[in-house]
Amino acid sequence: MKLSSKLFALGAGVLLSVSAFANDAIVGKWKMSEKGEEKAIITITKVGDSYQGVMTKGITEKAKKSEGKTVLSAIKHEGGGKYKGKGAHPTLPIKGTVNITVNGNSITIKSIAGTQTGVKQ
Repeated sequence: MKLSSKLFALGAGVLLSVSAFANDAIVGKWKMSEKGEEKAIITITKVGDSYQGVMTKGITEKAKKSEGKTVLSAIKHEGGGKYKGKGAHPTLPIKGTVNITVNGNSITIKSIAGTQTGVKQ
């Protein structure tokens, strides 16, 4: 294989890797707020073919007690910035379906417990 062909193949692989990462808009650290009050940092990562969110930092005293707790699981991408999965309230015994919308650096999580909004860190 010629050097130019090898460089082309390497460049194409890098572009595919970047575009695959770009599709994971939900991945990252999100500073979450509820009713205008900052509550916690949630880190969302890809696990297998879905995503999960862990409260990595509590901002309020109540939230600090739940640091390390998985609050989002089995999150699946539905297209167009929409995601759906399971959620667990970090401080109350509330679990259920969550609907998540990611729009640029903003995230909205709607669940039976209410609506939380966040910005990417």
